[in-house]
Amino acid sequence: MIFISEFEAVKNFCRERYIPFDYLFRGSKYAAYRLKPDDARVIRLDDDYFVVPSTTYLMIRRYLVALRKGDDSAETLLHL
Repeated sequence: MIFISEFEAVKNFCRERYIPFDYLFRGSKYAAYRLKPDDARVIRLDDDYFVVPSTTYLMIRRYLVALRKGDDSAETLLHL
């Protein structure tokens, strides 16, 4: 079994669905929350914190919850 990082899994998930995964910031938790604009959210992938637009956050969060539980089949998660 090949393990890939959460970051790579999210990038692949977004690319396969033609969802832009454009983050505004990648780095420490403190800096992410300090630099976060009002229309963005902070999400942790692996050991980094990302500031992403709110709409992208909702899709990524749902995918991550299932991925962390061990269900990596996106077809059972959501249909975009």
